[in-house]
Amino acid sequence: IAALGCGCGHESAATQQIRSAASVDLECDASMIQFVDDSPMEKRVTGCGRTLTYMYMCNPDSGGGQSCRWQPVRNDRNKL
Repeated sequence: IAALGCGCGHESAATQQIRSAASVDLECDASMIQFVDDSPMEKRVTGCGRTLTYMYMCNPDSGGGQSCRWQPVRNDRNKL
């Protein structure tokens, strides 16, 4: 877990994707992003005094399949 908090060591692809997205969404250096809630389909991160929740969501795509990705959830739990 310490590796998730500091951005050190080996991170999963999902963790890397969320850390990168959160860096942009929270306007905060990726090294400052910390995971405060980490469940399989929902990740809550904090950085630079802000928090944001990401959920893994799938939407139909034009080819009849699905496009799935981590998306930020904009609600009252988040402090942007």
